[in-house]
Amino acid sequence: MSETKKIQLTFLSSGILGVGMGIYLNYENILNKEFPDFIMLLAIGLNQLMLTYLSPHIFPKNKRSKEIIRKAMTINYFILFATLIILILLTSSLGSLILSSTQALSIIFCIMVITIPGTMIIYSKLITNQ
Repeated sequence: MSETKKIQLTFLSSGILGVGMGIYLNYENILNKEFPDFIMLLAIGLNQLMLTYLSPHIFPKNKRSKEIIRKAMTINYFILFATLIILILLTSSLGSLILSSTQALSIIFCIMVITIPGTMIIYSKLITNQ
């Protein structure tokens, strides 16, 4: 078995475990319309599943993989900045959303963990093999 396949299998197994545990642990809170306490576990599981797809594109350290990572991190800077602005507007006197600081940080973490590999997937499709 090649090294890439081993890495993909590791990401896939940890991703399935993380998503499964995240759904199981958050299920009751979601049904009760409360903030899910273990939402970060679900986000990390989704991150691992996305990295399963990405591993052949970003682990060979070539010019293409560096370009994918560079462009994805650039756009994620703006996504994170927009997330902060939206959270400030929704939780300030203008919005009606009430979040604790831990919940707000959890949301920021989840968005960051999901959008980084998400944008890398988009750029891996857009950037041709070099």
